[in-house]
Amino acid sequence: MPTTSSTAEAGAMDADTNDIPPADDQPLAETGDASTALPVSDAASMDIDNDAVPAPEEPPSGADKDTGATQDAAMASAESGSESEPEDADHEPVEHMLSDTVDKTLTMLREALKQHQRQSKRKVPPNVYSQVLTYNEQSQPEIIRDHNDPFKIDWIRPSMVSDNYIVGEDVLRVAESEKLVVRYPIRNGCFNVEDYESIEEVLGDIETIWMSAITKDLGIPRKDLAKYGVVLVIPDLFSRVEVSLLADLLLRQMGFKYLLMQQSSVLVTFGAGFSSACVVDVGAQKTSIACVENGFCYQESRVSIMYGGDDITRFLYSLFKQSNFPYHEASLNRNFDWTMINELREKYCTMNLSDVNIRLHNFFVRQPRRKHTQKHSFKAYDEVYQAPFCLFYPTIADAYYSPPDYANSFVNAVVPDTFADPMPPASSSGLPTLTQFGIFPSKADTADGAMHSEDESDEPLLQMTAATAPATVPATAPGTPDPRGPAIDTTTAVKEALMAVEGPSRTSPSTPSMLPSVNYVPDFQAQHSRMPLDQAVTHSITHVGSIDSMKKLYSSIVIVGGGVSFISGFGELLANRLMYTRPSYLRGVVERADILSAPRDLDPRVLAWKGGAVLSRLECSKEMWISAQEWSDFGPRLLRDRVLFPW
Repeated sequence: MPTTSSTAEAGAMDADTNDIPPADDQPLAETGDASTALPVSDAASMDIDNDAVPAPEEPPSGADKDTGATQDAAMASAESGSESEPEDADHEPVEHMLSDTVDKTLTMLREALKQHQRQSKRKVPPNVYSQVLTYNEQSQPEIIRDHNDPFKIDWIRPSMVSDNYIVGEDVLRVAESEKLVVRYPIRNGCFNVEDYESIEEVLGDIETIWMSAITKDLGIPRKDLAKYGVVLVIPDLFSRVEVSLLADLLLRQMGFKYLLMQQSSVLVTFGAGFSSACVVDVGAQKTSIACVENGFCYQESRVSIMYGGDDITRFLYSLFKQSNFPYHEASLNRNFDWTMINELREKYCTMNLSDVNIRLHNFFVRQPRRKHTQKHSFKAYDEVYQAPFCLFYPTIADAYYSPPDYANSFVNAVVPDTFADPMPPASSSGLPTLTQFGIFPSKADTADGAMHSEDESDEPLLQMTAATAPATVPATAPGTPDPRGPAIDTTTAVKEALMAVEGPSRTSPSTPSMLPSVNYVPDFQAQHSRMPLDQAVTHSITHVGSIDSMKKLYSSIVIVGGGVSFISGFGELLANRLMYTRPSYLRGVVERADILSAPRDLDPRVLAWKGGAVLSRLECSKEMWISAQEWSDFGPRLLRDRVLFPW
């Protein structure tokens, strides 16, 4: 049967790992009275999780987009612009001075950089920061006439829009965006609850984006969809509500004949041709980590964190502003400025110590209200090196963006009555949190009077010796854990996560009988702060079971997605940090971590799409297809028997 592949992370399309033309990852602009502009973010769409463009209040995220139909798309409508930020509005968190937390972290990072330079005997020019500041302050733009600019942008005026909406990257070319409403159905890897008021609005915009991609980019008219099957790529940690609604949209509303569903990390291994790997997918707004072996995703190894390439862009822009960035009127609230800063991130960010020096860079400013292009020159020292560290020190990301309160959103009220069993109480309706786990980290229960016995089966804890594998408590469902609770300090969460991985001090795994028993309880609070990337990878690998599997996965780590794919040396940095965070019982077993590159020069952003195409042609997939008639008769109950992962 003919097949088109579409992916949906947490009910969304993932724009950082697609090989279809970017459709859901595209902005959508409408010009009718009732039209609205939608942005989709990286978790709740067909594999889009890396290329979403933020809503008007948030900077657009279009730098990490993949080539594929995604839900991280935007729509613009010609309603009154009251819902959009004025074009000259500044992004408050970035325009102001760095917060104390960010300033202290940056000072620490720069001191560490100096130590590394001294250890590697690299000569640092004197007064490097003063040189950068002086040059940038005196830098003047060069005017490039319109006829001499080969990359001139053909801006779209609202009067030029024939339909009542615009989808995809065309939204980024809208000249008078303040007159339109731009929204993204997917944000932070799940349904956008900031710019929508109901599930129906979100699903309606997702359908518009997908249909635009299918009809315009793939050339398939809507009436012919009944001849095709569709592959829905969902996130490793998914919401059953969002996935069920997307499946219903594809089969009932859009009219596809068959549906095949699989987790994104498994499809990455199919697309890359690996039998086993630890998949680290860094998108625009969400990072997901999962370990896969022989086509099976270890459910306990899944981790999803709300940060990505957009956070690097925000931090990089903040560092540039500190260095007297010559384009003074830049604002991340404007699509063309966000796109420009994103391009600088992709082009210049590096984690190679040899690249840290005073370097001269150029960029071009193209604005709809200016007839000619401006070419700016500026100098940078360590800004392009420090920016990616916000993934390892997430308190930096916290200073620039705070996700919405999903517990009080309209998604919380949606609990379909068609599930095979009731929604698990602990996972509620699958509400996302800052960090989500397939299995919660654990910590030793040392509170007075809080020590529990092994017989108390009603308490979610395990009693284990310190010499055993990391103590953890199974999640109650494969979806998202408990709704968010009170926020905690990120540093505390990281320390507790490390305790879960390493446990108390150990002597040797060969002498477990010599060590005392310790009670462990789940660390529920760890989900309410962003976990550093190296700690998240460690948590994932150390929850696959055997020591042999852990050793194998440390030597087969794959980084995909558009968030860090363009950053030279990022894989080596991550591998080095993993050696410091690995648990003590692996320090005599695992001597190094290896980052694998995508084979055959495949774009790491589209591996999940490649994997979806591979899966749809496998003999074993024939029993996994769900027909539209079967879905109409049984609904989500079918998924328990038709998918290769716990539903």
